[in-house]
Amino acid sequence: MMAIKSSKIPKIYPKPDSKAENLVSDFQSSVYGDRPTFKVSRLGQVKSYEVPSGYGYFIPAFNKAKGMDEVGELLDKNLLLEDILPIIDFLGFKIQDIAKAASVSPSTVSRWDNKSPIGTPGSYQFFKIDEVIKKGVDLFGNTTHLKQWLDSPNMALGNDAPIKNLTSMIGLELVDEALDALHFGNVM
Repeated sequence: MMAIKSSKIPKIYPKPDSKAENLVSDFQSSVYGDRPTFKVSRLGQVKSYEVPSGYGYFIPAFNKAKGMDEVGELLDKNLLLEDILPIIDFLGFKIQDIAKAASVSPSTVSRWDNKSPIGTPGSYQFFKIDEVIKKGVDLFGNTTHLKQWLDSPNMALGNDAPIKNLTSMIGLELVDEALDALHFGNVM
């Protein structure tokens, strides 16, 4: 048997200098406010980064939540119609859209007042919608650009506008995945 020799010369990498290594600390108490931070040390310089906290974008109760356990408690208590009105206004949802997202009939939605609970399935769906809005605002930089993207046909969604998919769980997941793809540089 004949041995095949590689013509490639192995690349020799310099050994890392201990001073040049990144040192990432655990979470620290914040010097910028009440948000947690972490610090990175490199070449004698230290930089602090704030860790975003809270969930969702439009629903204040989710913004204040410190963990998913608090979000779960809020969802178990059910959101009120007044809690989701900013989402409805931003997305321009009609009664049929609200009903589909909340898993109730349009006649039920028409009887709701601002203090009416929207039920557990609806609370969960509107929480997920709020999370997608937050992700979109983080990606696009503001609500105006996100709204333009939501209203535009999208090839990844069968040329449907993403906004048409937000009322179903599967459609919402597809929109979330499309935002993730954009975040990682894919054109969608």
